[in-house]
Amino acid sequence: MKSENLINLIWGIFFSIGLIFVIVGIIIGINVFNYENKVDTIGTIVDIYSHRSNRDTTHKVLVKYNANDKEYESILNSYSSSFYVGKEIDIYYDIDNPNKIGVKSLDYVFLIFPGLGAIFVIIGGTGIVVNISKKRMEKYLRKNGDIIHANYIETVLNTSYSVNGRHPYNIICEWNNIEDGKKYIFKSKNIWINPENIINERNIENFIVYIDLKNKKRYLVDIESITENVVDLT
Repeated sequence: MKSENLINLIWGIFFSIGLIFVIVGIIIGINVFNYENKVDTIGTIVDIYSHRSNRDTTHKVLVKYNANDKEYESILNSYSSSFYVGKEIDIYYDIDNPNKIGVKSLDYVFLIFPGLGAIFVIIGGTGIVVNISKKRMEKYLRKNGDIIHANYIETVLNTSYSVNGRHPYNIICEWNNIEDGKKYIFKSKNIWINPENIINERNIENFIVYIDLKNKKRYLVDIESITENVVDLT
């Protein structure tokens, strides 16, 4: 169904964006956190330039400092709200390029990139893994599960889940197990069209359920008779 493909695409986008952020963060980290060729010194803030665009304000901090017995003025690669003109701050400069300066305590801001990326990778990767696991379980149950017939009870709207503002439907059915005398309630996977009309038109009273009788929590309500000839164009 179209919505299922969209869900898979969303997980893939999350994972891809996260991976890009992680890679960019690692590249930045290698450059920023390599302090072997950097020398610590004291700098004085000469000026702070502020620029406002699209409700965002960016700052450029001009710092004066001494390096190799010469005085330099360079733009700092980071900013803190505690900065003010005339303030002395601990900085470092690149021994091979004294115009390149930074503040070690502010360098950790760059960890946002791999940190945020890792969150996206986990979210997207989890969604992908869950979908793959569900597909494998469905395939396993269709091939190895026991077949039972469960009586149709009702169709419910799954309001706890939505894609593009749409909620899917679930078919609820029940099975009376004569072996243990218990009644089992089954819920189908999400359906992105309302199946009630089809169920009524075809007078469907029960659904095939593939189940692992050793672990009854592993089951699959067969809804292919509902969805196989339906094309969702919404």
